[in-house]
Amino acid sequence: MKFLLTLVILLNIFSCQEKVPAATEQSTQQEMPINKKPTKQVTPTSNGIVFKDGQGNILTESQKDSLVENVNLQVLRRFDNELNNTEYILFEKYEDLRGFVADDVIENLIEEASLMKAGGRGAVINKRVVDQWKDKILPEGPLNMLDGSVKSFKDFEGNLLVVNLWYINCGPCIAEMPYLNDLVETYKDEDITFLALSFDSIPDINNFLERTDFTYVQGQISRNFSSSLSPVAPAHFIVDKDGIIRDILIGAPRNTPEIYDRLVSVIEKNKK
Repeated sequence: MKFLLTLVILLNIFSCQEKVPAATEQSTQQEMPINKKPTKQVTPTSNGIVFKDGQGNILTESQKDSLVENVNLQVLRRFDNELNNTEYILFEKYEDLRGFVADDVIENLIEEASLMKAGGRGAVINKRVVDQWKDKILPEGPLNMLDGSVKSFKDFEGNLLVVNLWYINCGPCIAEMPYLNDLVETYKDEDITFLALSFDSIPDINNFLERTDFTYVQGQISRNFSSSLSPVAPAHFIVDKDGIIRDILIGAPRNTPEIYDRLVSVIEKNKK
């Protein structure tokens, strides 16, 4: 039974991507009454996996085994730094976590669940990136330019900056490049810098650009730096002359040419 429980948990837990609070990781599991407290007190373990209900009560072995007989239970996964445990918090609805998880985390979970139903995983990722970076200053970090120089985002302050995150094996990134080139041509007489950043190696980027026309200013950053800005590509950041991120577009539209009009719209808004 314990093996079956483990299999059910592992098959159904929905692991979130990086740069989000651990308490936002969730999945649909099997249902059990979560307001019923354990029939016996269980001493917390260390360096292990712990199952709790929505009020933080540790579940007994019999309660864990009963999961396979029920439906519609959800799971939050988090890490207990004090005991070095991975905890699975079992609950029916987010409101059941009041008093155990911070209210702002619960509200965020409810909003993300609504976004997931309406727009899928992409809508959730877009919200997370926007929440993290919109109206924030671009972070410090080395930008390895293809001419051999090393710059930072501060070197581009003073003009409106349009940043594109891409990589060589990203099909949607490559598909939108002709429309990004059109964008550069449209604004060639204005004080706007178009900067493309990939986490591929500089030799690989150079080899790619010998075969593919991409007229943005080109640079290379680490994979971690790129992921800290956005876990998916393509991504576009519109940055004002003071280095503040004002608009963010995550992912590619289903109709690729639409990216041109979307970028024109946010660029025009931020030129004012």
